[in-house]
Amino acid sequence: MKKFIIIGLLLTVVSCSRAKQPIVITNTPGESKVLAVIDGEKITEEDIKKSGSSRLAQASAELYEAQKDLVDAIVQEKLLAKEAAKRQKTADLLLKEEIFDKVAVTDKEIEQFYNEKKASFQGKTLDQVKENLKSYLQRQKQEERRGEFVKKLMAKVDLSYLIQPPRVEVGTNGNPGIGPKDAKITMIEFTDYQCPFCGRAREVVNQVIAEYKGKLHYVLRDFPLSFHKESFKAHESARCANDQGKYWEMNKKLFSNQRDLKLEDLQKYASELKLDMNKFNECLSSSKHAAAVSQDQQDGEKAGVSGTPAFFINGRMISGARPFAAFKEIIDEELGRN
Repeated sequence: MKKFIIIGLLLTVVSCSRAKQPIVITNTPGESKVLAVIDGEKITEEDIKKSGSSRLAQASAELYEAQKDLVDAIVQEKLLAKEAAKRQKTADLLLKEEIFDKVAVTDKEIEQFYNEKKASFQGKTLDQVKENLKSYLQRQKQEERRGEFVKKLMAKVDLSYLIQPPRVEVGTNGNPGIGPKDAKITMIEFTDYQCPFCGRAREVVNQVIAEYKGKLHYVLRDFPLSFHKESFKAHESARCANDQGKYWEMNKKLFSNQRDLKLEDLQKYASELKLDMNKFNECLSSSKHAAAVSQDQQDGEKAGVSGTPAFFINGRMISGARPFAAFKEIIDEELGRN
């Protein structure tokens, strides 16, 4: 028995003596951070950016949003506490007097909201949903008033936000644009003419362009998804139309007819735009712009695009068809930067 114990101890000593020493890597200035080493070969941050850029971009954006929300919450809490102390009352009483007591929802407002959204209530009468609607509209008004009140408090203090949003370097690749090229805001959209969500986004995109006219340069880049079989050629057709100065006209045709993007449809739209059909057909049949469309796809993938639509506002990513408020928030922040 003692013999086995001694052998076990010897094996333990041998095993411990052979434990690997931790590898210490010192990054030289300008070198991408080393995350792992396999047989002396380094795996860096740059490597994982290349292999999983879409996941990293989304994760970075989500982390920023979470941090920003928490910072905002703490800032608001401190602002309300300072103002309450000035008025010699509690923060709860301050909120009651400045927000809750000053918000009221009328029967007329409830009825108007009900009539506007009637189809979504699945046959329920106004009386059946009235109390729920009242609560919803009250909360909405309270949030709006709270936001306005907090803005007034912010104007009274020396407040600086040092948290910075993640940005991705995305160029325009010389693609057609709307608005001055030297505008403070550049909004790049990666889109797919066959994607229904891209079609739905047109209203908001047009609203953004109109709202920030003169302050924004909008550029559309190609990102035809592989499972949309007719999309790639549709993107080529827009570029062929651009050769004849009708890019945005063709763009509108394609988005207005997303279910009809076969070759004969593309030729029909070109004819309606009074393009030189010989030049247009030659452009399409020769795949003149196929390489440019593919380059846009590659650039989008490098930037983290995995679906459409995907927007980059001064390098800040917005993924999917989002409401106007989502664009306004970022654009206004960017316009306010020094």
